[in-house]
Amino acid sequence: MRLWHFFVVILALSLILAIVRDQVGRVALIVFVTALGEAIFGTAAILALFQTIGGIGEAKGVFAHVEAVATTALVVIIATAVMVCWLIAGAWLVQATLP
Repeated sequence: MRLWHFFVVILALSLILAIVRDQVGRVALIVFVTALGEAIFGTAAILALFQTIGGIGEAKGVFAHVEAVATTALVVIIATAVMVCWLIAGAWLVQATLP
């Protein structure tokens, strides 16, 4: 880690700590982090879903098709669960922040 990396980290932390001092800033930061996480998880889920759907097209035989469809369903279920849990955690943090 170079010196300017350290400077940027300290600058970002000081900005976050300054924002968190106010109640509106806390809520805005929680909403931003929650939305950013949803975007990241959603993008990762779509990329994983494209791979599993590609596996359906490449499958040869009945068992391979069943395995590919099961993998696709598993990706959809896990991605949905992770995104809902992230959203619930963000909503809980907003509720805990407000009096």
